[in-house]
Amino acid sequence: MAQKLNGEKELCDRELLEKILSIVEKQEKLPLPAHEGRYRLYDNKSLMEKLNIKDKYLKKLRDNGYLGYSREGDKYWYTQEDVDRFLRRFHYEAFAIGDELPKQEGGGYV
Repeated sequence: MAQKLNGEKELCDRELLEKILSIVEKQEKLPLPAHEGRYRLYDNKSLMEKLNIKDKYLKKLRDNGYLGYSREGDKYWYTQEDVDRFLRRFHYEAFAIGDELPKQEGGGYV
């Protein structure tokens, strides 16, 4: 069965499918708009990589109620909103007075 694409030429089903797949692959490589970032989902592995933590610590955060999650069977899912809520809860404001950073001196011990 042949299809017309933009009235230009006839494509067979396989060619049409390949064209659609190439368009989808290009779309997946584009960065997400800012408002769509909050809908991002993480599994255990991707969240451990993002936060640079081990699986036992991630389990402890879940079990103690510090990090929200969804569960389906043995698979855990975390939304960007869950991660943002966790980070806001444990965020500490800087308390140094003034904008000047301390001077870095030599690395020797006294």
